Amino acid sequence: MEQHKIDRTEMERIDLIRILQEFWRALGRLFWLPAVLAILCAALMGIRTWRAYSPVYEAVATFQVNLTDTSLVDIASGTGYYDKTAAQQMGKTFPYLLQSELMQNKLQEALGTQSVNGTITAQSIENTNLFAMQVRSGNPEDAYHILETVIEVYPDVAVNVVGHVELTLISAPSIPEQSLNSLDIPGAAVRGGLIGLLAGLLFVLLYAMTRKTIREPDDVEKLLNQKCIATIPRVMFKRRTSEMDTTVSILNRRIPTSFQESIRGLRIKLLRDAEKENDRVFLITSTMAGEGKTTVAANLALSLSMNGSTVALVDLDLRKPSVKKHFGIQGASMGPTELLEDKSMTPEKHLIRVEDTTLYLLAGDEASDNPHKQINSKWITYMIRRLRECVDFVILDTPPSGILADSARLARAADATIYVLGAGRVEANSAIDGIQFLGSGDVKLLGCVLNGAKSGTGKYGYGYGNGYGYGNGYSYGKSNGSQSKRTKKSSESTGTKKPRERTAT
Repeated sequence: MEQHKIDRTEMERIDLIRILQEFWRALGRLFWLPAVLAILCAALMGIRTWRAYSPVYEAVATFQVNLTDTSLVDIASGTGYYDKTAAQQMGKTFPYLLQSELMQNKLQEALGTQSVNGTITAQSIENTNLFAMQVRSGNPEDAYHILETVIEVYPDVAVNVVGHVELTLISAPSIPEQSLNSLDIPGAAVRGGLIGLLAGLLFVLLYAMTRKTIREPDDVEKLLNQKCIATIPRVMFKRRTSEMDTTVSILNRRIPTSFQESIRGLRIKLLRDAEKENDRVFLITSTMAGEGKTTVAANLALSLSMNGSTVALVDLDLRKPSVKKHFGIQGASMGPTELLEDKSMTPEKHLIRVEDTTLYLLAGDEASDNPHKQINSKWITYMIRRLRECVDFVILDTPPSGILADSARLARAADATIYVLGAGRVEANSAIDGIQFLGSGDVKLLGCVLNGAKSGTGKYGYGYGNGYGYGNGYSYGKSNGSQSKRTKKSSESTGTKKPRERTAT
């Protein structure tokens, strides 16, 4: 029972951490929403305060109250007690007297108006025979004149309630020069801005609470019912200069060992599948752009070549090719788009070898004008079959399956598919739709790769430095970084084939 309580507490803590993580990520994307709401609410509150503002002026007079009927005076207590009582009685009866028809008629008659443009109040000062009277109005002159009129007619009206009283003016009224309330537009704008900011943050929090993104390897199994075959850590370069190589590649000496080891782990699982199922053609895709599928495809192909295998990496993202950009290759070349236009050419003659490796690229420079027609061409299946005969492994970099149908069509020509999930970037429902759409044609899914995992996630989940990250499969900078020599063939390798090629530097 005690263990169950501990586990439940731990799960609640994890859920809270997940919500906070989703909140900060959502805030990074929707930061403009609280700002816009804050500006709008500040403007609305400021305008509302300005339009609703009405100045209030107050005229004040203080009196000493004395009874003029000496028959009420007690020799023992003197007149002071009765004067205090009279003042208190006047303070209590004032609201009723003011509402009386007699008081209203006298005020209107004395002012020469049909209504009183002001609010009249009065109260006695405790433990004294002092009586204070105030008149508030939107016009300072009206406040002053109304108070003077009340002072004039009040004793005649009050005589029937508190007896004969004498009001001795102690503090004479004057025309007020400043209003009691000020027009505080900046203060109103600040309050409105805070309300808008809090409303925006609350909306972002509610949005974050409804999101279920894939962040950890366990999420792949729990939310997607799929196997996580590798966890690729997020890479951050500590310092970035124009001369620094920021290519996320295992050939880059600045890349941490954990990244290389995670790619190696993915390679081992792929080789085990290849040995068991005789799979040679692997398709790499993701749900959406920016999850790092091209990075995973390029590094997996490099790792296989460094292990002694010949590998062909084919850029089948006909709408936005990026493989050559990832490797920093500048020279012109013919890729699937160009070859599909001239089907008489054989693909193996246009492979580009990455220097000091047995990795070959089939990648062009131009996007296709009619990708839908070319993807459905039977020549693609022929091209993949020809490449399979020339090399040990063929890696197909394809468009996101959650956006386009290209990957689902291309997957039929592959032996197995590897699905890349950007940690914290894709929602579970979207990933499920992408995987189901991909598997609608009896496609074999080798497993999922969690890419860009943060520190503490999975075996190799480490983050590094700050200032530059990776994971965008559609946008990579120019790569001219240092390249390591190809490692010796290990026990994991398969037989090596050498196609006809031309070398790219």
